[in-house]
Amino acid sequence: MRARWILGAIISALTLAPNGRAAEVTVFNDSTTNGVPSTPLANFLAGESVAAWLTSSCTGNIVAAQVYWASDFGGAPSQIEQSITLYGAGTHPTPGAILQSQGVDPAQVVGPTLSDGVMNEFRFLDPPANTKAMSVPVTNGQTFVVSLTFLNQSSGGAPFAPAPTIDQDGCQPQKNAVDVLPGGWNDACPLGVTGDWVIRAVIDCQAPPVPASSWLGAGALVSLLGSLGLLAAARGRKRRA
Repeated sequence: MRARWILGAIISALTLAPNGRAAEVTVFNDSTTNGVPSTPLANFLAGESVAAWLTSSCTGNIVAAQVYWASDFGGAPSQIEQSITLYGAGTHPTPGAILQSQGVDPAQVVGPTLSDGVMNEFRFLDPPANTKAMSVPVTNGQTFVVSLTFLNQSSGGAPFAPAPTIDQDGCQPQKNAVDVLPGGWNDACPLGVTGDWVIRAVIDCQAPPVPASSWLGAGALVSLLGSLGLLAAARGRKRRA
């Protein structure tokens, strides 16, 4: 009976351990819970951008970008903005080159639809067709940028328009930027942005490799299983005798 238990434990361990599933983690700078509480900033012209500098906590692939989008009173209709783009870190406040998704496509969600009062998540580069899944490789500790570019003007006459939001406990230097017209990229904090953009990324972390020395080789496994089988058979013959 003990040999059978040991055999089952070995098979279970060898079946489950080497095939550990990857796990998704969300990286962010803001201090909100799914964007709440946060404050919308409706102060942008078409063609301007906001961006968050994020740092990967693992080696894997960015599979989604998130933007918390809200209005002062809620209930605003959903609207299409120009793009959400993933860049290399560059030199803050200017992002680097656009990253690549699956090694072939620019890591850019074109025409994202943003809904009021929710954490909008985008896993495809081509909504609403959704034929190009986002998959952007990153390494543990790598810094990258997620940026939202506006198609619609929200400044001047539209004070209650929906907009990206910031948290309410201060703006971290080197983490937030805005691309204004004219003027280009600037650190958001000196411009009067008082919190961190609620802009995030979801990373599918790769399961850590299992060292070869941690597991039995094929020959050793066959030998062990054979020994256990012989042991069980010998015990059966002894009981019958």
